[in-house]
Amino acid sequence: MAARTRPARRRHHPGALVTTSIPRVALVGANGFGLHHRRYNLEPRKERGELAFVGMCDTAEIIELDGAPIGDTPVFDDYRAMLDATDPDVVIIATPPPSHLPIASAAMRHGCDVYLEKPPVTNLDEYRRLYDVMTETGRNVQVGFQALGSHAFNAVRDAIEAGRFGEIESVGVAGSWQRPDSYYRRSAWAGKRELNGTLVADGALANPWAHASQQAIALAGDWPLHGPVELERLRTRESIEVDDTAVWRATNKNGVRITVAVTLCGEQKVEGDIYIKGTEGEAWYGFREDLLRLPGETEAKQYGTTNLLDNLFAHRQRGVGLISGLRRSKPFTGVLEQVLTSPVPRLVDEKHLERVGDDPVTILKGVDRAVVDAATQGKLFSELGLPWA
Repeated sequence: MAARTRPARRRHHPGALVTTSIPRVALVGANGFGLHHRRYNLEPRKERGELAFVGMCDTAEIIELDGAPIGDTPVFDDYRAMLDATDPDVVIIATPPPSHLPIASAAMRHGCDVYLEKPPVTNLDEYRRLYDVMTETGRNVQVGFQALGSHAFNAVRDAIEAGRFGEIESVGVAGSWQRPDSYYRRSAWAGKRELNGTLVADGALANPWAHASQQAIALAGDWPLHGPVELERLRTRESIEVDDTAVWRATNKNGVRITVAVTLCGEQKVEGDIYIKGTEGEAWYGFREDLLRLPGETEAKQYGTTNLLDNLFAHRQRGVGLISGLRRSKPFTGVLEQVLTSPVPRLVDEKHLERVGDDPVTILKGVDRAVVDAATQGKLFSELGLPWA
């Protein structure tokens, strides 16, 4: 589809550290999660005069929904044409992960800062190449790990620095959601290990629970991981090639053990519980709800959050530090690469499963307790005596 309008070109100044002008923002990947950006990030800020929404791009027909109109925003089916025609300051990229490297690189070489949805890239080679473009161009890359914007996260880090935990020994994450069969039909790559010869970042660890791994790594101090990543991946549907239940464990270079245990086959719901243990105190952090109970506290407190797009704008305008800059995602990318290059996960025996509903949800019996036990004890599923592990 052709662009509706062609705004005049402007000159970029890639070396500039701050700017006071209203940012011109374009979106690549206007459907899928791009709809979330249109509805909750772009349209509200456009109406408040905080940004100019100068163009959006998708290879499919762009969907219009309440709160996410097309209106007079120029529409494109080629991101290069959009960059040339609209000359944006910031480009939001919400396309499938295998496309992130070329699109983000083109945007930065055009002089744009980038908001890149998670996961930023799918392996460490792509990470290095993207990092090289970022340093070469002097542009900024904010990765969409929105949970890092939680003020509860900052409160945990402040408490660690204040010595309330003593020495941090372990960080564990437990998560249990449900997904129906239709979830694995949402796109051509859903539930696939690879598509057209390219590894796909889908599955519980790589996609919906990617935040859990990044949050655990960050809470453990953002240190690089040291030694092997132990990984167990399971699937409960023969029709998929990715994990819907998984656990990984590793130790970082500061000696903190990290365990992440998640499922999309839950019995109830564990929204995303993080257990932080130190030599002198423990904390519970519900990172999906920004709830936190620090050492010595009996009740969890509700915290707010900083929107990562606003943080990117503040970085451009006032030099405020990026919350989720590309550098922070390197250890996570190493874990993701191991997940994606692993064989197809083992299929769980039907006797441990229950299928519920017309659009069936698969329930793995005992999995809610399993993810919590793995996270709190720092164990893999195979070490918990589970009949399906």
